[in-house]
Amino acid sequence: MKQCRKINRKPRLLRIPQAVAYLDHVIKERTMRQWIFHGKIESVRIGGAVCIPVEALDALIERGKALAS
Repeated sequence: MKQCRKINRKPRLLRIPQAVAYLDHVIKERTMRQWIFHGKIESVRIGGAVCIPVEALDALIERGKALAS
């Protein structure tokens, strides 16, 4: 019988509290919700859950680094 291997991949979509934690809590959940509402960050609705792609958060971090330098 074959064994299933665990694949250690980071999730591709994060819910709002997870996304804020991914950003080390430098913003509040309320701010993230406002950014989503105003279209400042990409989001996906799956059922009742609002999710943010990790790629969108990484792009946000890179934009912040570019502005800081």
